[in-house]
Amino acid sequence: MANFNKLFGLKLRTLILGHPLSTQDADEAKVGVLGGVPVFGSDIISSQGYAPDEILYVLLLAGSLGYAYILKTSLFIVLLVISIFLVYRKAIQKYAEGGGSYTIARAYLGENFGLIAGASLTLDYVLTVAVSVSSAIENLTGIMPWLAPTEHKVLADCLVIIFMAWINLRGLKESARLFSIPVYLYIGTLALLIGTGLIEILVHGVTPTAVATGHLASSTVSGVTWFILARAFAGGTTALTGFEAVSNGVTAFKNPSQKRAIQTLLILAIIVSLGLIGLTYLAGAYHLVPAEGNTILNQLGLIIFGKTLPYFVLMATAAAILVIASSTPYAGLPILLSLIARQGYAPRYFKNLGDRLVYSVGIWTLFIVSSLLIIIFHGDTHSMLPLYAIGVFISFTLTGIGLAKHTWQERRGNWKLDFMIFSFGGIVSFLVLLIFIITKFTQGAWIILIIMPLLVLMFRGIHHVYQGEIQDVRITSEASQEFHNFVIKVKRRRAHIEPADYKNKIIVPVYDLNLIVLKTLKYAYALTPQTTAVHISSDPVRTAKLLKHWAEHHIEIPLEIVESPYRATVHDLLKYLDKVEKNGNYDTITLAIPEYVPEKLWHNILHNQTGQLMKLMLLFRKSILVTSVPYNPVLKKHL
Repeated sequence: MANFNKLFGLKLRTLILGHPLSTQDADEAKVGVLGGVPVFGSDIISSQGYAPDEILYVLLLAGSLGYAYILKTSLFIVLLVISIFLVYRKAIQKYAEGGGSYTIARAYLGENFGLIAGASLTLDYVLTVAVSVSSAIENLTGIMPWLAPTEHKVLADCLVIIFMAWINLRGLKESARLFSIPVYLYIGTLALLIGTGLIEILVHGVTPTAVATGHLASSTVSGVTWFILARAFAGGTTALTGFEAVSNGVTAFKNPSQKRAIQTLLILAIIVSLGLIGLTYLAGAYHLVPAEGNTILNQLGLIIFGKTLPYFVLMATAAAILVIASSTPYAGLPILLSLIARQGYAPRYFKNLGDRLVYSVGIWTLFIVSSLLIIIFHGDTHSMLPLYAIGVFISFTLTGIGLAKHTWQERRGNWKLDFMIFSFGGIVSFLVLLIFIITKFTQGAWIILIIMPLLVLMFRGIHHVYQGEIQDVRITSEASQEFHNFVIKVKRRRAHIEPADYKNKIIVPVYDLNLIVLKTLKYAYALTPQTTAVHISSDPVRTAKLLKHWAEHHIEIPLEIVESPYRATVHDLLKYLDKVEKNGNYDTITLAIPEYVPEKLWHNILHNQTGQLMKLMLLFRKSILVTSVPYNPVLKKHL
């Protein structure tokens, strides 16, 4: 019955998440350029669809005169796109491990600026999920009125977020396969829309007529002022949200990963630039007015396509891509958090790959936090929108300024051109950031200015805890010598006894070599010479490091390496115990688990509690004894 339940659970898990993928198949689970565009570009592609509305909302404050400036505004945004592309191309070239703004800011501006970049991107990714999904559901209320009540809308939002989490837990290739058709169909239909509209105006000499259902904003200012232009430019830069994701996710691309990431970034820059110029030109030519429930994209579709099949395809894929846009954070944030975790600023379990070679803890975290945001803000897009673009422009600013500083310090080759490009991107992004903060402050932007420092403090606090723990458990020369003396003393005591006479076997699971492990090995070896240290190898780099340390400290206890191709460490340890139990001639087999006891209770959330899971899994195994060997740094300090 137990085997049946285990088999049923395994089949159910495989059905939901797919077959586990081996670490050796990591490159096969990654995406190429064609897959990278929908996975990492859905956010930025969807953003350009409503950027013309954001520009016109501001420009039309000056009346019909605003139409004369819409194309100029979009051209200046494209200039910023080019600059940001060149900035992130350099970031990708220099840092194959990804990390984008976080890596650049930390390397060239210092630890604090790196953490600010990491915090801003974390917020931006979470808000992208919440805003994209809530916007998509709000757009559906017109044809599905039963979604209009707040409780129904919130439930629908959460269900969509669950669906997106599930798809991404199945792996990047699964996401790419599912999202490619609607994303590429949207791009193709949008190109057809812009191309047809331009041909009608430029070639056939069609005179556009205003058909917008909205009402032109009455002029509340005398002419177009610099402040209005600046606000319109800032509003249009919402088309750039999502650009950062490619530089964060370099490791998700097939080899050569950097080359493929740059190619993906270039394609996205071209799509956004041409799409934005085309849409704003047509909107200005037709004198369209953005209105609630009747976007510029919808109005252009009706004018150019009419109520034909291309129009319905355009609007259907536009709605779909708003949902798909939430996939970009699911691809980008877990990779970013894994990098932050590797450097000790986030809980270590964020750096672990799941069964499907994705950072599943990061995906679950994004799902939980974005769902909470939806519940707190009642699924209201407008309440969350003021917080949306601030994070990404903080990261743009820090990346541009960081690379500009680095270029100035090195001054190699054609450094002057690079310095101008990086400085332009950083300064303009900073100005846009200031405009967002000033104009959106009372609408909720102040929340960002509170949450950001709290996130940075949290990162620093986690790093402080980990650094303290590393110091607590680091092996000193004195501790190493004491261990050797202990082993020699025990061997002398057992000189006249054959090891085979001992029928009790003790196994010590080892992740790293430290004082906790030494204490556990001393405990085990004092009871029996039949002591073996076992390392479940899910990361070849970690295994090589452990073997090196084991040899350097001349640890006399044998160390066995058990390969874990699917990174199921607990499962593979249990299989190893089964093998020892079957093949060995022992009366008892004991698993002695090295256990670190944190100084404070809340520090436990920074550890993955693998030891507790092992004890739980072995609870009903009568033939296997389990014991914990606690290591308490507080008691050690008081001795």
